Amino acid sequence: MPTLTLALSLVRPTVTTEFDYAMSSDGRTVSGHGTAPLALLPEAELLVLAVPARALSWHRAALPPVSSNRLRAALDGLLEERLLDDAALMAYALVPDRLADGQTLVAVYDKAWMRAVLDFFEQAKRPASRVVPEFTPDPAEPGGVLRMHVTGPAHDAGLVLREPEGVTYLPLATAPAVIAARMAQAEQLDIRAEPLVAELAEQVLGRAVAVQPKAQGLVDASQCRWDLTQFELSLTGHGRMARRWRQQASALWRAPSLRATRWGALALLLVNLVGLNAWAWRLDAAAKDKQAQVRSLLTRTFPKVRTIVDAPLQMQRELTVLRQGSGGLGGDDMESMVSALGSGLPAASYASGLDFAPGQLTARGIDLTDAQFDALRSKLVAAGYSVQREADRLVLRMAERT
Repeated sequence: MPTLTLALSLVRPTVTTEFDYAMSSDGRTVSGHGTAPLALLPEAELLVLAVPARALSWHRAALPPVSSNRLRAALDGLLEERLLDDAALMAYALVPDRLADGQTLVAVYDKAWMRAVLDFFEQAKRPASRVVPEFTPDPAEPGGVLRMHVTGPAHDAGLVLREPEGVTYLPLATAPAVIAARMAQAEQLDIRAEPLVAELAEQVLGRAVAVQPKAQGLVDASQCRWDLTQFELSLTGHGRMARRWRQQASALWRAPSLRATRWGALALLLVNLVGLNAWAWRLDAAAKDKQAQVRSLLTRTFPKVRTIVDAPLQMQRELTVLRQGSGGLGGDDMESMVSALGSGLPAASYASGLDFAPGQLTARGIDLTDAQFDALRSKLVAAGYSVQREADRLVLRMAERT
């Protein structure tokens, strides 16, 4: 089917950006090529974007046995120390072929740049079908073959070195000094150059080169099996839907016709924030007022209490002291708890023994049916106690006050 392949630049595209493009109907031959802005590009069923070599870095990685939804985080940990930028700012793409030792090549590039590129074509109603590297490594390439491509305009020519473990971009002027030894050891050299820099390449490298038009290189790149948009940049339905929602939300928020709505929403948000703060202040003031009243009641009733830490608890303790001093019984005294238990038990039920600890009464040897125990518990709860059954024992305690 007709395929349009565009060569991307390192800057974010705009409506005036001109793209080198190549058309192909069979994926092998060039049926049209040129340079044009987006509005003048020919129509095609598929749009393939080719990423330049200098925008990608390549890294070997031994993938851990993790699920697909945790793979991105695992790659962050594996590559963090090898990257110049923060791993969270980079996008990853796994190449489809494994290396001979079982490891995988990972292509790394700037995430924000790629997101801007994809959004640009989405907004122009010409979404990308695939994103591929303009030059790909070949893990199956024999070790004795050294493949090189010279590309770019004469004033900014670069040499692309294709190897089984990645693609390296070097400025053409400095390339011979870097790869001279490798060129001398190579069993076979495959050097290609675009027409505009072919003569310059021969002068700098001192060797004959094969001329390959840039358009043919783009068509060849479009046929590779790789897709650089993976993980959060995926071009599958989910990833594309997320980008469309983001674009529509951004356009809706910035629309001039909704300026009054935006200001109204901002004013409503501010009013709600002010209202919530005022409400919180009132609740806090009311709570502090209640606490002050409780402390005041404690100091008026028991003047000897000078330091207040927990007013309700201190008041309970003072009441207990008064009751004990006057000979009165409290609900947690043994006599009160035995009386409450006895009034709730069936007439024919007796305890074979009693154990008492402050605030807890344990009665042994009482065998009750479920119905009898439920009736006892109801009476004791009404009297302010809680009861638990442990085999033939009943454990009675004062119910916690709320």
